[in-house]
Amino acid sequence: MNTAWSVEFSRLLITLVSTVIFGLVSGYWTVSVVIHSCLYIGWNVIQLRSFERWIRNGAPSSSAPDASGIWELIVQHIYRSQKSNKDRKKHLSKLASHYHAVMSALPDATVVLNENLEIEWANKTSQDLLGVKPNSDVGHKLSNIVRDGAMLALLDSRDVKDEVEIPSPVDQLKTLMVTKIQYGEDKTLLTARDISQRIALQKLRKAFIANASHELRTPLTVISGYLEMLDGDEELPPSMSKIVNNAHVQALRMDQILNDLLILSKLEEKGYSEDRGDTVDVPVMLKSLVSDFQKTKTKAKGTHEIKLTVQDDLLVKVVEAEFYSLCQNLLSNAVKYSPEGAVIKVCWSLSDDGNACLKVVDNGEGIAREHLSRLTERFFRANVNRTRKVNGTGLGLSIVKHIMENYGGYLDIQSELTIGSTFTACFPGYRTQVIESKKTQQAIPPL
Repeated sequence: MNTAWSVEFSRLLITLVSTVIFGLVSGYWTVSVVIHSCLYIGWNVIQLRSFERWIRNGAPSSSAPDASGIWELIVQHIYRSQKSNKDRKKHLSKLASHYHAVMSALPDATVVLNENLEIEWANKTSQDLLGVKPNSDVGHKLSNIVRDGAMLALLDSRDVKDEVEIPSPVDQLKTLMVTKIQYGEDKTLLTARDISQRIALQKLRKAFIANASHELRTPLTVISGYLEMLDGDEELPPSMSKIVNNAHVQALRMDQILNDLLILSKLEEKGYSEDRGDTVDVPVMLKSLVSDFQKTKTKAKGTHEIKLTVQDDLLVKVVEAEFYSLCQNLLSNAVKYSPEGAVIKVCWSLSDDGNACLKVVDNGEGIAREHLSRLTERFFRANVNRTRKVNGTGLGLSIVKHIMENYGGYLDIQSELTIGSTFTACFPGYRTQVIESKKTQQAIPPL
């Protein structure tokens, strides 16, 4: 670089010296300046013309202009830039080939759509699952190939990411989970996964649980009956009395587990429904439920104080038995896992976003943060010893979660160790109904 500029400065210096010498010798300074300026400018114009022709022809390295000085440096810069661009293109081409190879090898159907929802690219699996031919269907609208209503609604949705289950257009026996992801400038990535095996396993599991629970109820009822008779027999030896009593308690617990499993199975079969249910007077139900807890004094509950706050004008559209089960499970958990003398707060009110929410707050020992996400799993126990001590089935919160999902609501769990837990079950606004009444607050005496 320094050499090129040295040559150019030397050439300019020679031109200036020649101009001065010619002017001194001839005495015609103007003529001297004009002649030498024209020579210097003309030489640069010739170099510029050669450079322009070379650029116009694609700047091939074999026909680079023969120049020196600054023009030689410019040619070298362009040549290096050209070589760098070629290397970059080769690298990008390899990446693109590798990307297409990976996408083509994916077991999921993958389709790229443009802003008009026209197919830009598809892998081979798309033909097996969606009926999209990677070669001939490029440029066609996906809606002309896959005409499922749920699929069309998914494509019209403005959500950045969404998914839906549809039957495969190629094989109706297959069920696909189709996911839409928007990226770039109005680009859409559509993936379809075959979940037929997973659905079949879920159905098999549900059928097994339902059948097993149903078949076990009869023999378990007989066993519980005999154990109850023995437990109340005064002639039973003292050494056997404790054994029979423990067996009777466990039989009753087993019966409760079977009942909860049957409830879960029915809830899973029903699934989400926007119209199911009738308007339920929740304040009356909650007052009755809390009153029942007050009357039923068991060793497991100890003495607790329940403070009930209800919005008397707030009703909700649900199945009454399911809502009662939800309230009973939440309140029962709070009572079971709170120490004696604890205060439990139950609140039924309309949230700021228009949802009807049931909130149960206790000041028990709390739950560790790492266990919160798994509390609604079947039979999950954050503390095994504690759960066995209170005879929990491990299914209560799972039932609550399924009830909320079936009604389009959600269950929120907040808890801290040594402080307590808050369970909030919120129903969507379209299920709520507000009537003219007054809000009341009722404090329930200790159990």
